[in-house]
Amino acid sequence: MVARFCIALVILLSCGKLPAQPAEDPQAQFNRGSAYWYGQGVPQDYLEAAKWYLKAAEQGHAEAQYHLGQMFAIGQGIPLNEAEAAKWYRKAADQGIPLAQHNLGTMYVFGQGVPRDLEEAAKWFRKAADQGLADAQFNLGVAYRDSLGVAQDFREALAWFRKAADQGYAQAQFTIGLMYSDGQGVPKDLAEAAAWFRKSADQMYPPAEFNMGAMYAEGMGVPRDLEQAVEWYSKAAESKPSRCILFPEWCTQKLPQAQDGLRKLADTGYPPAQHALGITYENGWGSVQIEAEAVYWYRKAAEQGYPPAEYDLGRVLADGRGVRKNEAEAEAWFRRAAEKGIREAQTRLETLGAPMAPPK
Repeated sequence: MVARFCIALVILLSCGKLPAQPAEDPQAQFNRGSAYWYGQGVPQDYLEAAKWYLKAAEQGHAEAQYHLGQMFAIGQGIPLNEAEAAKWYRKAADQGIPLAQHNLGTMYVFGQGVPRDLEEAAKWFRKAADQGLADAQFNLGVAYRDSLGVAQDFREALAWFRKAADQGYAQAQFTIGLMYSDGQGVPKDLAEAAAWFRKSADQMYPPAEFNMGAMYAEGMGVPRDLEQAVEWYSKAAESKPSRCILFPEWCTQKLPQAQDGLRKLADTGYPPAQHALGITYENGWGSVQIEAEAVYWYRKAAEQGYPPAEYDLGRVLADGRGVRKNEAEAEAWFRRAAEKGIREAQTRLETLGAPMAPPK
């Protein structure tokens, strides 16, 4: 009786024991983390995203490892920790994630979370570049051009720049233009340089816009065309917040170059350049905002009969910006501009209660 009871008791205990729970699917954990990252179906919550990414990353999910590294790298939802960022980037990079390979290479370039090691950086850039990542292709090109972790090789640099440029990478297109303009690793060819600068400038890359202005102003690689020069210099001089977020170095250090380019043309008496230079001073592009200087250049161009400058001179006179308010003179300039088809000038005339100007 006792023996049978013990056996029964053992059986009951065995049957009552809970089975081991399988680990949650790492893809499901990653998806949940991404939902919190993007705020899709749940309130956006970076801390919660990091928690789920960590669960998936610890099970070897490569994308989760990359995202977790990214969050540690920029301190998004969790404290910034470059060593942790490098650790998780490496795990993802070892599984072939190109963005992780590129970011790990970048950390080796700057010594962030790892000792600075340019050879190691070049190694990781190559892994990502071989997978077609344009950022890595460009950085590998820079490494070959500047002998950063690899032997200097301009032909190899150009090959990698071309791979990135063929994907529409504006900085690579600009850099190829520089190589042709300087004859670096290729025969000097200003026409080819201009073609590459144009590709980059068409993507609103400010240094390329400036170079296009300079080439048209001097007739280098393209026919001399002052109208085109003013257009490209003006684009390069714009320092709207959206552009400065994308190109902070250009806005803080290089903008005055574009304004100087316009000034050189304005000093020759070319009205479109004088007008464009006035715009840069009114908006504070390339220098501090100096409205009186804007008025000076608007007047220079307006006195030569340039309609946009006639309108802008009337506008600042009407509003008293950089000059004593003078509605009578403003009306006269608005009328001149309106007669030449500037619709905004006609609108301002109507605001002033002046008779409409007959079109010419």
